[in-house]
Amino acid sequence: MGYSTIELQIKNFALTEAKMDKVGIANVERFNESPAGNHPTDFLPGCQSVVVFCTRLPDGAVNAALRTFEDGQHDLHGQYGAFGYVGAPNYNLLWTNYKIARFMENLTGEPALPQTAGPTHGAKMMSMRHCAVAAGLGEFGWSSIVLTPEFGPRNRFGAVLTTAKLKPDPMYSGPKLCNPEKCHICEKMCPTGAIPPYNSAQKRIVDFGEGNVQTYCGINWNKCRIMCHGCYEEFNSSGGNLLDPEITNPLSEDLAPVMKYNTDHPLMHFPQHNPTWKCGNCLEYCPVGNWKERFHDTGISRVNTYQFVDDYPDVDMDTLVPQNA
Repeated sequence: MGYSTIELQIKNFALTEAKMDKVGIANVERFNESPAGNHPTDFLPGCQSVVVFCTRLPDGAVNAALRTFEDGQHDLHGQYGAFGYVGAPNYNLLWTNYKIARFMENLTGEPALPQTAGPTHGAKMMSMRHCAVAAGLGEFGWSSIVLTPEFGPRNRFGAVLTTAKLKPDPMYSGPKLCNPEKCHICEKMCPTGAIPPYNSAQKRIVDFGEGNVQTYCGINWNKCRIMCHGCYEEFNSSGGNLLDPEITNPLSEDLAPVMKYNTDHPLMHFPQHNPTWKCGNCLEYCPVGNWKERFHDTGISRVNTYQFVDDYPDVDMDTLVPQNA
């Protein structure tokens, strides 16, 4: 392969043979603050390292979701579900995890346990978001989604646990990718207010060790779930404008829309009972990852999200740093 170390051989395989877009390695010590039952050694006794890889979502799949919110083409949102969330990305990562785990076992002679991607086959899984940050692929955004500098939140992650002791990559230390004190796009684009405004009381704190502490918001998951269901027109109390960030009568958290589904609705024709992928505004409109150039300037999105960034246009939309700094 032209590489001398085990770590480089694994990375090269992930990027070439497995066709992933990024790969990184975390040591097990970065998971010392994991909740009970979710530490790597709870899955693989003796685990020493976690190899994490990333695949970017196709811009076209994100476009399908934007068409729902901007044009009311609800029958297109399933394309996002199939190719941007539950379908192809999960199965792509499922086989990628398997392929990389087999390669690692053959290379190192050590056990390697692939992690499932999404709720596949009822298997318990670690948090891929925390694995991605621990392996240096990116950082948490305020929305709780992991941001990479290349693709923003429009990534999916997979991981393989191994008892082999591999050299870890440094955690991400580049330009700050999310500044929730200045950027309010994910907060304002959330139709039910599931993502709260930035304040210290709303922070979730994750300590990865090595002086790396990250924060993200405490999402109201009831409101988030209701919004996913609310993509059906019959549950949209705002008169058809799901983009309105100031819905005066947001959907009640006590609503049970799943009980009212019309089983003949075309959006019911997918192999998942709870359509948890039905919204995605926080992923679709986040400015990180060259969003302006990839989505706004190309005409894929017509929404002026920049009104929710303090001091725009005097900041760079990818770093939220003043342009004269």
